[in-house]
Amino acid sequence: MSENSNRRTWVKRFAVVFFTIMLLLTFFSNTIMNYSLPRVSTYEVSSDKIASKVRGSGMVESSGIKEVIVNESREITEVLVKVGDEVKEGDVLLRLKEGESTEFVLAEKELASLKESYQNQILLNEIPADLVAKAEKGGVNYETASKELENLRKAKEEAEKKVENIQKQLQEVQRSVEESEIQSNNVDNKYNEDSEDIFEEAQMTEGNILEDIMYVENKENNELNAVENEKIKELTTQLEQANKELTSANDAHAKYLENIATINDLKSQYEAIKESETALAKLKENVVGNEIKAEVSGIIMSVDVKKKDLTMPELPLITIQDTSKGYTVSINVTKEQASKVKKGDEAEISNSWYYDDVKAVLSNIKIDKNDPMKGRILVFDISGEISDGEEISLSVGEKSRSYDNVVPNSAIKEDKNGKFILVIKEKSSPLGNRYIATRVGVEILSSDDSKTAVKGAIEGGEYVITTANKMVNVGDYVRLSD
Repeated sequence: MSENSNRRTWVKRFAVVFFTIMLLLTFFSNTIMNYSLPRVSTYEVSSDKIASKVRGSGMVESSGIKEVIVNESREITEVLVKVGDEVKEGDVLLRLKEGESTEFVLAEKELASLKESYQNQILLNEIPADLVAKAEKGGVNYETASKELENLRKAKEEAEKKVENIQKQLQEVQRSVEESEIQSNNVDNKYNEDSEDIFEEAQMTEGNILEDIMYVENKENNELNAVENEKIKELTTQLEQANKELTSANDAHAKYLENIATINDLKSQYEAIKESETALAKLKENVVGNEIKAEVSGIIMSVDVKKKDLTMPELPLITIQDTSKGYTVSINVTKEQASKVKKGDEAEISNSWYYDDVKAVLSNIKIDKNDPMKGRILVFDISGEISDGEEISLSVGEKSRSYDNVVPNSAIKEDKNGKFILVIKEKSSPLGNRYIATRVGVEILSSDDSKTAVKGAIEGGEYVITTANKMVNVGDYVRLSD
């Protein structure tokens, strides 16, 4: 009896413990599960103001930089300025050694060489004056040359056909003569075989009949051969003449092609001479004196040469900052950012208290050569008290504007279907509320460095996910940060 009582007590205790644990698990299951869910931070969608600004920094550069360049190779005998000097228009900056430039001397030698080569080709090859005249008047006319070559080709073809026809006729006559000779030999052989019988019969008749027959046959063959031989002689003469005509046609065709090549060669040399004469004349026209003077008034920014140096064409020798001109600042931005601004927009300058009299106005939007598809360069005209080489920060764009639905930039997501936000949807259960991440597609209306105005299936007041401690996908359950 005691044992049964103990067993029942043990069962009751076990049941109490089991149901207590199950009850605890039931009540705290939501809390336990929440610890495994992504923890997210949210932001309430609300109205706000956004100023879509493009920001950037750039170096101030003088828009009136004047480079002193001498397009001749001349030796410098004296440098009269140094960095920082203030000069006026017309002041002497450099002095050069007297004499002609290296380019001028070389151009003269080149022209003389081209002329000598051109004249020697005409003399040594005995080129006719008419070909020289054609070359100097522009060369061979394509249409005229094409027609002439076509006529020469036809003449060649006709001469070739004539030779072929005469050769065929001559072969036929020669074949006929050979056949006649074969036939005559056969007759002679026949007469020789039967000569004794014929001779005996001829003796029994009046006169020598065999001799008469042979005489007649030989006479006829001789007359036929004479006619055919005369024909062969005539055709042979015609063939010789036809071959001469064919040779003449081939020579005429080859000569015309040779003349075209000669004219084209002379034309190239003649044009090279004319180009050389033009270049020499340009050098004479642009020759500089022995003194290089300032073309603008300003400050000497750099001096890159010294005494006895040789000037090089297109290489800057001295740089002058034209004080009559303003300054510019260039900022690299994206194509999308550039679309938010327009020429004439006035930019705000950071540390405006320091640059209170400085203004920056967008003057140009250029394609970035390093990134032509996505990059743009904003060029601002700068006016006021500022110096070349200073770095300033600018912001430019539309003024502040109110929008109904504004969210942090971190709330904007994007997938193959476009941009969207994850809105928290609350779901009630007997054990508490649960939260689900729901996708809402949006259209971007405007944005700045921190906020974005959106348009979509939202009314304001919704909570959107901005950050999370792990990846959150559409439809995932999440837990809210405290």
